[in-house]
Amino acid sequence: MGDTTHIQIISKQLDKIAEVVSTHPTGMTSGQVALLAAAIGATAAILSQLVVFLLTRFKERGNLRRELVAEERRIAFLLTEYYKDLVMHKVHKQYWYRTSEVHQPGTEDSKDSHERHFTSNQRSFETMTKIRETTSEYFKTVTYFTNLTGQNKMISETLSKIKSFKPRKASTFSEVTTYRELLKAQPIEEEALNKEYLYYSDCFDKINVEMTKKM
Repeated sequence: MGDTTHIQIISKQLDKIAEVVSTHPTGMTSGQVALLAAAIGATAAILSQLVVFLLTRFKERGNLRRELVAEERRIAFLLTEYYKDLVMHKVHKQYWYRTSEVHQPGTEDSKDSHERHFTSNQRSFETMTKIRETTSEYFKTVTYFTNLTGQNKMISETLSKIKSFKPRKASTFSEVTTYRELLKAQPIEEEALNKEYLYYSDCFDKINVEMTKKM
C-alpha cells in the first residue's frame, strides 16, 4: 500500500508540472510546449517504473535475509542433534571395548561387547560424515548472508573458531576396573562430553544474534 502511494504522489507531481507547462507557455511555441509535456510524461512513466523496481528489489532482499536466518536456525539445530549422536557413539565405542575387557573376558558376552564396539565406531564415522556435509551447508548459508548484508567481524571470527575447535576425545575408561564401576561411569562421561560439544551450539547462537540484527 505504501509503495503504491509513493508512486502515485510522484506521478501526480509530474502530471501537475506537465499541466502547468502546457497552460503557461511563457514564450514557448506550442510545438516546444508539446515536446516538453511529452518529455515530462515519459519521465513520469520511467520514474514510476524505477521506483517500483527499487521497492520490489528492497522487499526481495529483506525476504531473502529472513529466509537465510531461518535456514541458519534449521541447520544449527540439525548439527546440534548430530553432535549428540556423535558423543553417544564415541562414548559407547569406548564403553563396549572396556566392557569386553572387564566383564566376563573370554566369554561369548565379551565377544558380543567387542562387536558392539566396532558397530559404535562405524556409526561414529557415519555421523562425522553427516556433520562435515551439514557444516559445509552452514558455512555456505552464513557466508551468503554476510555477502548480502556486508562483512561482519564477529561472524567471521566465530566461523574460524568453529573450524579450529577440537573437542576432547571420549574417555577410554582405563581407570575403571569393574563392570559395576563402568556402568556408573558411562552416563557421567556422556553428559560431560555433551557439555564439551555445547561449544558449537553456543557459537551458532552468537552468529544468529548477529544475523538477526541485519533483518
